[in-house]
This record gives sequence, C-alpha cells and structure tokens, in this order.
Amino acid sequence: MVRLAALGAVLAGLVLAGCAGGFGQAGLSLPTADGVQTVSDAADALDGHRTLATENAKAAIGVTDAMGSFVREISAAQRGIARSHSGASRFARQIRSSSQLVGRTGIGVRLYCQSAAGYVAGGIPSLDETFGWQSGAYSGGTRSADARGLAVWSARASGAVIQGAIGGLSIERSGAGASCPMSGPAYVLRGGSLENAFEIPVGLAFRGGSLFNLNVADGRFANGNSLVVSTANRQPVEFDGVIRHGRTQLATFRTNAAGNGTLTITSTGAQYVIADWIVVGT
Repeated sequence: MVRLAALGAVLAGLVLAGCAGGFGQAGLSLPTADGVQTVSDAADALDGHRTLATENAKAAIGVTDAMGSFVREISAAQRGIARSHSGASRFARQIRSSSQLVGRTGIGVRLYCQSAAGYVAGGIPSLDETFGWQSGAYSGGTRSADARGLAVWSARASGAVIQGAIGGLSIERSGAGASCPMSGPAYVLRGGSLENAFEIPVGLAFRGGSLFNLNVADGRFANGNSLVVSTANRQPVEFDGVIRHGRTQLATFRTNAAGNGTLTITSTGAQYVIADWIVVGT
C-alpha cells in the first residue's frame, strides 16, 4: 500500500512548480490624548479591528473557494469515471455551478482541460457578500490511471475569485469551444464587483471515486495571499490548509474526503462551514 507521506511527495512533484505588507495582524494601538484614552478613541480602534477581521474573512473565503471549486469539479469527474456515488452535504444544494471537462479516460497518462464557474446562491449574510469563482485547467492537466483503480490528477489551476452583492451573480456560457487546450473559459460569472486572479498547482489522488490525497504546494493570488494544503496522516483521511498574506497567517481549514469541514479565521476564531469544498455559511 502506498504511504500517504510518500504519495504526497509524488503529488508535489507532479504539480507544476511572500509578499510583504497587507493584512498585518500585529495588533492595534489605541490613540490617546494627553495620556487619556477616550471612549470615541476606543470605539474607532474597535471599528478598525472589525474591518480588518472582516477583510481577513473575505480573503480567506475567496482562497478556499478558489481551491475548492477545482477539487470539487475534478472529484465529481472522477466519481463519474469510477461510477461511484457518495452522499452530498445538505448544504451542497446552495452551490450553483457549471463546468466542462475535455479529455479522454482510460489506463495510462491522459491530457485534460477543465473549466468551471460558480457561486453560493445565498452568499454569506454575515459578510453581506456572495463569493464566486471562474477558473479551471485550461491546458496542461494530466490524469494518470492504472488497472487497480488508482488515479492521479494534476494541473496548474488558474482563474479569478469574484465577489458581488448577494443575489447579484449569475453564470453564462462564454461560447469558447470544447477543445484542449481551451481558448478561454467555458463559463463566466456576471454581476461581480471584485476579481482576484490566482494560480494553484494542485495534485489529487483517488482510489476509485474516493479522494485520499490532496497537495497544493504554493497557491498564489494577485492580492498577495498564498495557500498550502497537505494530507493528514490519519484515518479517516483529512486535508489541512493554511492561508497566508505574506508571513501573516489569515486562516486555516480542515476537511474530510468529501470536502466537508471548517474554515477558521486566525485573528478572531470565527468559523465558517465548508460543504462540498465550498464555504457555504457560518
């Protein structure tokens, strides 16, 4: 049996391959007047802390969804190939998405391309925001499979995290052809007000339709965020992610093989529910 640690190293080799400043978390010093802190000074400082904490949460959710959207689509594709069916989370029906996978299946190494767009229909009410993604592996993805049911997918997923008002996002077909390499994304999001481009080198290993190893060596985002994901050496299998801005840790997450788990914001301890790899609420 392949050891998880050893396979993690293999996945890291299969995938292709901070910044200072930003969301600093050294703490807020309260302003004083003649050595006396006023009530309004303290309130201003608390408002600043709340704003920073909110921005950290939004950034962490965007990073989690960027990675999770790709893992979600590839996991669904592998389950289809393996004819495997697993129970969906009760939250998963909140996720709206459309995707396209182009490639041949079978034994050996095969090339594939993938594109998807999606969002959480109800958004995150506590943050007054809807989070979405427009991403995929437009070229260079590989799937290696053997006769025993072991399949390893690797790619450099790229795209953008998109945020907008709750109820404001929608998915549209782009008109790009079903080819590999893809000339552009097959689906796009409309109605978003913010984009954060990213590249995430990712490797996934499955037995049949079950994910048992996930590796992200160094996911990079245009706003300076980064992501590392590893597989915990325990049973049942768990995946651990760390999100940073420069050297500052913004958040961590942990999921099971179905992509259900929790995102925890480091500065506040606030937690968000991850279902089917996507952050769906609190």
